[in-house]
Amino acid sequence: MPDLDTDPVAPSETSAPAPQGPLHEQVFRRLSADLMAGRFVAGQKLPLRALAVEMGTSLMPVRDAVQRLESLGALVSTPGRTMMVPQLSSEERADLIRLRMLLETETVHAAAERRSEEDLADLSEDNAAMRIAAERGDTTAFLAANLRFHRGLAAAARIHFLEALLDPLWMRLGPVVRELTPDRANMLRTTDYHDQILRALLRRDGAAAQAALSADVMDGVQAITAGALPQG
Repeated sequence: MPDLDTDPVAPSETSAPAPQGPLHEQVFRRLSADLMAGRFVAGQKLPLRALAVEMGTSLMPVRDAVQRLESLGALVSTPGRTMMVPQLSSEERADLIRLRMLLETETVHAAAERRSEEDLADLSEDNAAMRIAAERGDTTAFLAANLRFHRGLAAAARIHFLEALLDPLWMRLGPVVRELTPDRANMLRTTDYHDQILRALLRRDGAAAQAALSADVMDGVQAITAGALPQG
């Protein structure tokens, strides 16, 4: 089982938390983003002291942050009282995807109606970054850009409370995606789905945007059954 000290996907890309808000909130946001972007894997142990060293903080804000993540179900405590990324059953993984389907199809429909030109530009930039990462075989960069794309859709939807519902789902899904490691073909196929979503948003066609996102997510459901998960 991987741990923070030896696993290559430990969050080395991000520097110490940006100085915005209380330190425990900065650490919480950093760890949440790392989970959502698949920088940890299912079953990975996260010793508090190693996290504190990684982030350049004391133990107290790290302890506060991981306790919040535990309350959300994004982390679990082991018998030895070390925090760990939970390991999910195949049924639980499939249910996460189905919940994403329910929430994100409504999200993308609203985004088609409410998006701005700036939203479109940002989403196009994120999908372009995904394609570059896919061509290079850079899974870490791909997953980070993919997260930005989907969070950008949520922002474009302008639905109150949506982030509070989607983020916990992504915290659970990100480690699963990293564990299964989408290959180059999976990643490129995802960018094609995203191109379809972008074209639908450009036309303000909510139904077409929903259809493209549904196809993307269903691809993920089928891949779970086959044991490999392309990330939608």
